Amino acid sequence: MIRLLVCDDSCAARAALRTMLHDQGEIAVVGEAADGEQAVALAAELAPDAVLMDVAMPILDGVRATSRIRRLLPNTRIVAFAGSSERDVVEAMLEAGADAYCVKGAPLWELERAIAGAGDPLLRLAHALTRSASGGIGVLVARELHELTGGAIAAVYLTTETGLSLAGSAGPVAPEDLAAVPEAAVRAYQECAPVPADAGTLSEFVCSGIECGDAFALPLVSDGLPLGAVLVAMPATLPFLIDVELVATVADLAAAAVASERLLLHSRTEARRDGLTGLLNRRAFDERLEDLVAGERPFEIALLDLDDFKRTNDELGHQAGDAVLCAFARVVQRTLRADEEVYRFGGDEFALLIEGENAVSHVVERLLEAARLHRRPRPLPTVSAGVAVSPADGRSKARLLARADDALYAAKRGGKNRVVTPPATGARPRDAGEGTRVLVVDDDAGLRTLLRTTLEAIELSVDEAESAAEARASLGARLPDLVVLDIGLPDTDGLSFCRELKGDPRTAGIPVVILTGADAGTSEAARAASAQGFLRKPFSPLELLALAERLLGRLDLELPRRDGADREEQVQLYAQDLRRLLEIERGQRALLQHAYRQTVGALAAALESKDVGTGAHSQRVLMYAGDLARAVDSTLVAEPSIEYGFLLHDVGKIGIPDSILRKRGPLTRGERSVLETHTLLGEQMLGGVPLLAGDGIRIVRSHHERWDGRGYPDGLAGRDIPLGARVFAIADTLDAMTSDRPYRAALGWDEAVAEIVAQASRQFDPEVVEAFRQQEPSLRRLYYELTAT
Repeated sequence: MIRLLVCDDSCAARAALRTMLHDQGEIAVVGEAADGEQAVALAAELAPDAVLMDVAMPILDGVRATSRIRRLLPNTRIVAFAGSSERDVVEAMLEAGADAYCVKGAPLWELERAIAGAGDPLLRLAHALTRSASGGIGVLVARELHELTGGAIAAVYLTTETGLSLAGSAGPVAPEDLAAVPEAAVRAYQECAPVPADAGTLSEFVCSGIECGDAFALPLVSDGLPLGAVLVAMPATLPFLIDVELVATVADLAAAAVASERLLLHSRTEARRDGLTGLLNRRAFDERLEDLVAGERPFEIALLDLDDFKRTNDELGHQAGDAVLCAFARVVQRTLRADEEVYRFGGDEFALLIEGENAVSHVVERLLEAARLHRRPRPLPTVSAGVAVSPADGRSKARLLARADDALYAAKRGGKNRVVTPPATGARPRDAGEGTRVLVVDDDAGLRTLLRTTLEAIELSVDEAESAAEARASLGARLPDLVVLDIGLPDTDGLSFCRELKGDPRTAGIPVVILTGADAGTSEAARAASAQGFLRKPFSPLELLALAERLLGRLDLELPRRDGADREEQVQLYAQDLRRLLEIERGQRALLQHAYRQTVGALAAALESKDVGTGAHSQRVLMYAGDLARAVDSTLVAEPSIEYGFLLHDVGKIGIPDSILRKRGPLTRGERSVLETHTLLGEQMLGGVPLLAGDGIRIVRSHHERWDGRGYPDGLAGRDIPLGARVFAIADTLDAMTSDRPYRAALGWDEAVAEIVAQASRQFDPEVVEAFRQQEPSLRRLYYELTAT
């Protein structure tokens, strides 16, 4: 009979466990504890065979209670019991001394097995092996063998590229004395069979002058594949014999763990290798880039793209396209040096990451030259490349990739088969805060004014030049992102100047829009000059904006042709352009909304760092309130200001003295009066913020009102209290009761729920309380998820 102590802060959970285990003949509940302190006291008093310990216990949490019980009762089985199987929670409980782990809601048989088998050392080892860090299996197995055998010398040897190597040892011998693999371990590995001491001499087990009376080696074998060997030697001074069957079982567990770890490592390696080309893939690239960004040392990125690769697929088929990709990969691998690594970025794009400065362009040129020289079985496509340098082009992963991608497409626009690098020192590169610039080149001052006004409407900075000479001077001082070029200039024609720009490596990647008042035929000439855009005067300002957005990479849509358009088609074109501008506006609004959320979250976090004991309170209560609001009235969550009101409900506490917020004892009447002003302070601080206009600001002011009219600041009662505030009051109280505060420990979930239900029609709206009762299972899941992180 196993005498069990049940420790759970929920009366309902304890009752359910009693009922579940009542008819179980091998387990008897001898005591129950509702908090961690009581659990420790009852464990010391009752000395049970097993303890079932809830993780989220009040007063003293399950981790600390487990640690104290383990010190008091080293031989008592302890089973961690919680609503989550999060790895961090499991590891914390097991490190504190728990022998097994069972998730609440698990079937009875699983709970019985956890309680009955919690003391089995092999089960403990199996659990530990599943959680061991990479490369830690050898140390763990050696330590367990040393303990299980009563003090034997234990060593684990695993296969490496150079043969067997010591992976872990334990016992009265230094690891360096076991580094040379004993002959018995070598034979056990080679023969896949045990090698006892009588197969040779005990002298080979004598280490550092320690004489051994019993010793043998066992192979580590999984699915017929030898993975290593285990050596166990009992010092002659110890009066024990080695349990061969026990060691063999441990060896089987160790072999299975090593095989699983190596399979996982192989899978991880394969997951980072492109199946077609054999190169490292995008996942490996992202991980390496994150490491380089975190390292804060200079490095360079190059993105490479096979020119006109789609034509290969279309004309020769996808198999031929795959063959081209593989051939390019082979050329790259032959050309790269040992410290250079190429990745298949996706499709026909490849990437290079090179540590240091001023190296990647030379590497890319070497690759492009090797690709140009390749002839069999067929020539490879030409390659375009774009380069970005850290930190000059940015310090974040997203920024650097965007810059490299911009440079790559500049190379494409500039005629392909080239590398575009950061601007030469002859022209000042654009500062990060300077924004996107457009150079307008036209001899008509009135038209330049119109163009400036139009382009500034979408927040583009505009430089002006009335001739090609002025344009050259402007380009020498500062490179723009776009050139708008009139075809008729006083000192040269625009098409010739466009060809000049495209022939200069510094400006080849800058898109050019040609303006003309001429008739048909000029558009073909503009394309022949490598211009990326063409507008015929008079043009719609919306048409210009749409074209500028597309060429600057803001809008990935082709511009409709205007040639021969009649009046009706012009109206349709105007509508299409307007739709594009609306899409841009919506995108900018979404970015702004995201920035607002980040700012609000940061403000809430700053507040919580001031108010001791409320860490992450705003995020938790936001989730509770959102879940409950959807159940009460789905239109509540559709109001954007509601979310901000939930997050910033206590922002007024910024104006409350720390001596009050951080006080660990009860507040005086005067201190409480000061604290209660935080709702009004919050409303004053946020009253002019459009984000909170409406229901959001009402939540900030009224979230401490009570249904019975005894709340503050206005003493509102019943339905005079805004619905959002009535919902939030329950969510706020729920989190306050289930979280530790400076002046008290957290209550259990069931106690908090019972208290909220009891306050219906007094503190809380009875209809919202009823919705809370219906939503309680969902809120409970949120609670377990939040407390497990």
